[in-house]
Amino acid sequence: MTNSWEIPSEDELPRIVAMMEDEAFYDQIARVPDADLAAALNGSENAALWVYRVDGRAVAYAYMLDMATTFPKLDEFGVFERGRGYGKASLAALAEKCAQTPSYEKLWLNVVDGNETAMGLYRSLGFGEELFIAKGWKTRSGRVVDQVRMWLTLDQSRGQTA
Repeated sequence: MTNSWEIPSEDELPRIVAMMEDEAFYDQIARVPDADLAAALNGSENAALWVYRVDGRAVAYAYMLDMATTFPKLDEFGVFERGRGYGKASLAALAEKCAQTPSYEKLWLNVVDGNETAMGLYRSLGFGEELFIAKGWKTRSGRVVDQVRMWLTLDQSRGQTA
């Protein structure tokens, strides 16, 4: 089984956008503007869009920001095929991919407080909670929600791949 994070093909982009636009995720995932997705795909220094492939099939995506800093941000993340362990596998592989850049110190993200499924996944991979952000995000359904900023020290991933 071959698993890897790669740049999405042109025909995979609509699937990513569809997940971002799915009303079921309005309180969890933001819709990244098309111009920002295009910039990420066209070699932006600061942003990246990747899909996680298992045996050539895209099972998850990651939209990354702050790639030109020492603290890259997992800005949006989605798993197309849920309940099969792809979330954990893809995030572990994402941490390993980020750890390959020596200047990267920590991978971080914001998660909606109360999204216990996501928070449990992040905790299982070694993300620690750093900061509670009260009323940190207005969702597309109009709710104002609290967020938790979580960090993963990439030295942990470097130790696993060495």
